[in-house]
Amino acid sequence: MENNEKEEEKKDVVKQEQKKETIVQSSEKPKFNKVEEQKAEKISEKSKNQKNIKQKENKKSKNKYYIGATLVVILLLVVVAGLILLPKTPEKTVEGLLNCLKNGDFESANKYINYEEFKNNIDILGNTIDDKETQALFFNKLNWKILKINKEENTAKVEIEITNKDFEQIISNYTDEALRIAFSGQAFSKEDQINKLKEELKNEQIGTKTVTATIELNKENNEWKIKINEEFINAILPGLQEAVNSINSIIG
Repeated sequence: MENNEKEEEKKDVVKQEQKKETIVQSSEKPKFNKVEEQKAEKISEKSKNQKNIKQKENKKSKNKYYIGATLVVILLLVVVAGLILLPKTPEKTVEGLLNCLKNGDFESANKYINYEEFKNNIDILGNTIDDKETQALFFNKLNWKILKINKEENTAKVEIEITNKDFEQIISNYTDEALRIAFSGQAFSKEDQINKLKEELKNEQIGTKTVTATIELNKENNEWKIKINEEFINAILPGLQEAVNSINSIIG
């Protein structure tokens, strides 16, 4: 009997202990869940903050890019405006003309000289050649170096070293062929003359000639214009005048 009672007591004690554990577990579970929820909330809030910070940084970098790009555009506009508004000088006028002639841009050359007047001062250009291709061959090997500039209020002199094809040799070859054809009794039409001249202008065996000359300029309507005279023509077509003088002496 006593043994049974003791066993019953033990069973009661075990049951009570199990109840206590169940109560403890049930009371601890919500606490654990709460902690986990709080952690999850904190992580979520942290990620949101990081996302906001990243968005702000991206916005700042974009703003910096736009500001930088705007500054570059403004600087470019200032430079272009400066180049347009820069006052023309005798040196820039001479450089501008020689660049136009070298590139065969005879319309733009009119900004610096009256090209028609210039062309008509050269018999071989004014009287026989109309096409721009042949005219361009006169200047495609033009090179120069400005040595000295003397400027007064309305006049200027630019000392320059110019290199171009040796026109004395070109005209000499051309004249020899013209005489040969004339003595042979063959016709030497205007087209034949231009073709022969083109041939000589393209002749790679023709050397170059370098001369030093002084180009004179006058100021007209606040712009510098180059004076067309014998020295200017001899400078950009070196040897041409010597060849013409030689032909005139033969004819004379």
